[in-house]
Amino acid sequence: MGSFDHGYSGMISLRAVNEWIGVINSNLGGTNRTAYKATKVAFGGGVAQLLRDPRQEVNGIQLPDSTLIVDHTRIDFSQGTVIQDGELTHFAISGDGFFAVHDGASVFFTRDGEFRWTVLNNATILTTASGFTVLGHGWDPAVVGTLTASIIRSGTGATFSAIINSVSGADRCLAVWRFVNNQALKFSKYGSTMFDDAQAGPLTVANNQPRNVETIQSSLEASNAALNDTLPELSLAQKLFSAVSKIINVHNSDLDITINLIR
Repeated sequence: MGSFDHGYSGMISLRAVNEWIGVINSNLGGTNRTAYKATKVAFGGGVAQLLRDPRQEVNGIQLPDSTLIVDHTRIDFSQGTVIQDGELTHFAISGDGFFAVHDGASVFFTRDGEFRWTVLNNATILTTASGFTVLGHGWDPAVVGTLTASIIRSGTGATFSAIINSVSGADRCLAVWRFVNNQALKFSKYGSTMFDDAQAGPLTVANNQPRNVETIQSSLEASNAALNDTLPELSLAQKLFSAVSKIINVHNSDLDITINLIR
């Protein structure tokens, strides 16, 4: 492999490490965000070279790939710590599932249960801190026109706790929705705690399934991005960035020497 190849590989690897550092910084920033889920980076390589087949009588010569690339990322949907805060309109999900919210045009999914009562058109409805409408148990994603019927409202004559905790099928009770494949969820335009369902598979109401999902009132789910994991990872990434940068500097130095010799 020539000097040019080393320099090109170094540039690609440097970009991959820089993307890794960006993900780590996002995880660091997400440690204080409600229900934030950490993102993990998996690396791959470029093309390996086979100079001599190892299956012959003589030992083979195989050169591994020298390029580092980001192969894929994975969102860690493991449970964050549930912290009580005393607010009646705050909810945490224990187990696998998401709340459904509506921004006026589309439905998104989140585990951030920092809800509040909002007065809209002379009605008091449950919304997110950003003003998105929280959808209740009566919403059916397969039926058009169920959004209005499933909006959680106060002032119906029932107590707040009864409206939220009921799973009898009433339109106005809070629901937790589950996907077949959480890894197919994609970040929405509203950030990394609000998801678009993408190709995550059909929705099911987790409340009606075996009791491995619980909605906890007056609580919020903390981020699962931990400083004791993220800071050492950042230190390692910075050292790798420095090492790859030195490889590029050596390549540039060799290139300058070669050009001067030609002159």
